[in-house]
Amino acid sequence: MGLFDWFKSPPPIDDATLTMIEHAVTLVDPLIRQVHAYQEKLAPVVRHALDYCTDIVARIPGPYEISRTAFATDPLVHALFATADDIQAMLATNQCARDLLHDVRYGSGQCCAMLGMRHRVKAGFGAQLSGEVVRRDVPQKALYFSDHTLTEPGPDLDTVKNRLRIAMFDSLLKGLADEIAAVRSEQTDLNKEHAIESAWARSGQASQAPDSHTRRLGDLRARLESTADALQPAKLLDTLISCLAAPEPYLSIAPVTVSVDRTGIITSDGNGEPLHFAELTGRDQRRWAVMLVLVDRDEARRAVERFESSRRHIVI
Repeated sequence: MGLFDWFKSPPPIDDATLTMIEHAVTLVDPLIRQVHAYQEKLAPVVRHALDYCTDIVARIPGPYEISRTAFATDPLVHALFATADDIQAMLATNQCARDLLHDVRYGSGQCCAMLGMRHRVKAGFGAQLSGEVVRRDVPQKALYFSDHTLTEPGPDLDTVKNRLRIAMFDSLLKGLADEIAAVRSEQTDLNKEHAIESAWARSGQASQAPDSHTRRLGDLRARLESTADALQPAKLLDTLISCLAAPEPYLSIAPVTVSVDRTGIITSDGNGEPLHFAELTGRDQRRWAVMLVLVDRDEARRAVERFESSRRHIVI
């Protein structure tokens, strides 16, 4: 680097990055704007976090068609739902699917979304064919899925991927915002405790146990100083930078491959059908099996109409 390079202004931040910086600051804590050159400090980590979220989305498998027809022909869809009617129930009761029906931008035909589910393994015993011999009470593990949820719908795959990218970036920010809110709540509680202890001391009752009371006040003051320091704009900025520079603990994805037979029993002898999905871990550390799916709007509409009709039916 030459001598005059020290006097050069840093390259301007592009508008897209500036928009995401301001979005991040608004979600986490607007006090960050009090820090000098906060945008320049945030620009590289915001780009890094967005690239990380883009990579996460790119690793979500799919899209797979989710329909009654696919349930009969696709082993993956057959494993995801217990019956074809369960697909209809999901489409009828999921708010995302209802949004697909009412948003005129989607038109007709198929739309795309991300499907998230809880995948679970249930241990038990069952029959197994070994050559020509049927063995009973064989230990088995069954794979099943629950809590099917569609999210971030869109008219095409690119739109959905971009929405997921922003949603995952927001997830990082909301997780940090929750942590900061918890510190603020702690500070409020500590102030109340300190006020009570101080009033008790002024009343003269503290003379009964002066040493323990002094230690208690000292501990409260130290904790108040710590929380106050953590909530300073510069510290908030440092915390946001750290989060976006290393988002892995807050958001991650891992590929999953499981072989199952047509009844959902996990196999290891090569006779099962390999199922491929991804396991997404969010800021609450709960794991979701995720994939990109295609949903037919006409099938979703029929499912909603059928569900509404069944709700109005009275058996006498």
